[in-house]
Amino acid sequence: MEILAPTERRRTRAETDLETAFSSFVETYSGDVVDRAGAFARFSTAGLPHRRVEAYHFTDLRSMLASAPVPAAPTSRSAGGADLFVGLGAARAVFVDGFFRADLSDLSGLGDGVAVTTIAAGLAANDPALAALGGRVSADPAVERDPLVALASAFYGDGLIVRVAAGAVAARPLEIRHLSSGASVSAFVRHAVVVGEGASIEVIESHESPDGVEIHAHTLTELTLAAGAKAVWLDRQREGDQAARFSTLAVDLGKRAAFDHSVVTLGAKLARTQIFARLGEAADLSTRGATLVKGRSHADATLVVTHAEPHAVSRELYKSAVDGEAVSVFQGRIVVEKKAQGTDGRMGAHAVLLSDRAEAKAKPELEIFADDVACAHGATVAEIDETLKFYLMSRGIPAAETDKLLIRAFLGEVTDAIGSEGAREAIEAEIDGWIDARGDRT
Repeated sequence: MEILAPTERRRTRAETDLETAFSSFVETYSGDVVDRAGAFARFSTAGLPHRRVEAYHFTDLRSMLASAPVPAAPTSRSAGGADLFVGLGAARAVFVDGFFRADLSDLSGLGDGVAVTTIAAGLAANDPALAALGGRVSADPAVERDPLVALASAFYGDGLIVRVAAGAVAARPLEIRHLSSGASVSAFVRHAVVVGEGASIEVIESHESPDGVEIHAHTLTELTLAAGAKAVWLDRQREGDQAARFSTLAVDLGKRAAFDHSVVTLGAKLARTQIFARLGEAADLSTRGATLVKGRSHADATLVVTHAEPHAVSRELYKSAVDGEAVSVFQGRIVVEKKAQGTDGRMGAHAVLLSDRAEAKAKPELEIFADDVACAHGATVAEIDETLKFYLMSRGIPAAETDKLLIRAFLGEVTDAIGSEGAREAIEAEIDGWIDARGDRT
């Protein structure tokens, strides 16, 4: 029997695939300004996270990922998907297999003071400004330690750099669409969005891929809001039934900055959405999520919200509807640093189980080092109220329609808060379709 030294560990097939891929990949980007080797070394040292890593206790990637598809290359292949937000009049940046497609995009009309460039163009020109993306992603050490952040930092080949000048207001929303060509690949995208003092922007991000194709989709987004800046962000994900979706958002809020964030998850075999937010003085953060999973899907929403300065406010509300043998996970932690007096933080996670085989796991946490705070958290898991369902049916409402009404009412606190009426209606229609696909369960 082989005995491993204490500092060694056996590599999984997925880790070996990634190491082999990086050996070739790094040659393609040889000489660019990004420290890919350093990023991959951070990943390789830790490896894929497992259940003994607290942040991944309920999402053991070492056992869940049997292999890793090869990294994607730019493609001219067509890509389909539900054009959910076509009627919103948004500027549009389309990525296929992780690379920007100018022929499918329209970035006009964002107005003066809003500049959008692609990372691929910057890499081709060896733009020194990109060197910052090879360094520290966030002041939060939890971000720097995260293996998915390190992996995305090593492999990304494209993305957007969005700069909103001080005082500027984007004239229309910016939609970022992530599509798949249908090839079995690993796609890595990195975005950097900087909103200047007193400026504002609305972003709609959408992820979609077909069923039946093994795809690993990684997105790493850094959002920096200067003093008094505002951003509204809607993230909608409907990946295929063999897809793994990993999305990280690291947001830094300056003094009196405000960030309103919504995430809706409706697909993927495996999905992990993680948000790391650091709040400055009197900053305001609202993040909410609606997760709908079925079959044997696994969806994980993980948040770390750090109050670093006094008088900031944060609100986190995440709801899940879980069907079949699916699993939903919520992990949320509010950290209040010592000087963050006057903090007001509230976190809630609630799930409804639509099957006796469905699972919902929640772990909300508070870490408070200040003594003048108002913080609270809570979590609930329940089934559909059969008494209420019987009452509705006794009024002549069919069983399938009562399920829709009750599930929609449960998720309504999340969807109702989506500010754009057109985006809200599109999301609600998609949720209705998900519920209708369950059929009559009486």
